[in-house]
Amino acid sequence: MILAADILKIAQTGFVKDFEIIIQLGAILAIVVLYWNSLFKSAEVWKRIIVAFIPTGIIGLLLFKIVKNYLLGNLYITLVSLFVGGIVLIVLELIYKEKEHHIDDIAKMTLPKAFVIGLFQSIAIIPGVSRSAATIVGALFLGTKRKAAAEFSFILAVPTMLAATGLDLIKD
Repeated sequence: MILAADILKIAQTGFVKDFEIIIQLGAILAIVVLYWNSLFKSAEVWKRIIVAFIPTGIIGLLLFKIVKNYLLGNLYITLVSLFVGGIVLIVLELIYKEKEHHIDDIAKMTLPKAFVIGLFQSIAIIPGVSRSAATIVGALFLGTKRKAAAEFSFILAVPTMLAATGLDLIKD
């Protein structure tokens, strides 16, 4: 959206920045519908989601003004992040080999691993870094199978995006 705004010469006003945060609620609703059963099947899943949300929640709260005022809407940061992220994804595809012993169910993931995945997610406060890609990369590095990593990433988006939107609404 930042790149599209730049191409269309849309000024990065407070309203545009708010819109770029709040518009993601649509994606959250889609995740809730798609993963309805996974969201409510196990308290164990929610324990891991809450633990993974903690780092992003704290970092997002502490750095909100910096992100909103200096990073969000910065075309150069976005382009560099997209470029570096693309390289990381290509390298990961070249080196990642799924193994039988890798975690195939979110409920089997340890709480420390969930926390580390949350740290990976925290990198996504930088514009141009995909939140889902950051969490999936973190989960794969920690020995999670692709399907479980993607599912964890999408479910983790629910509290993360709700918190980001709520914080933005409260602050503005």
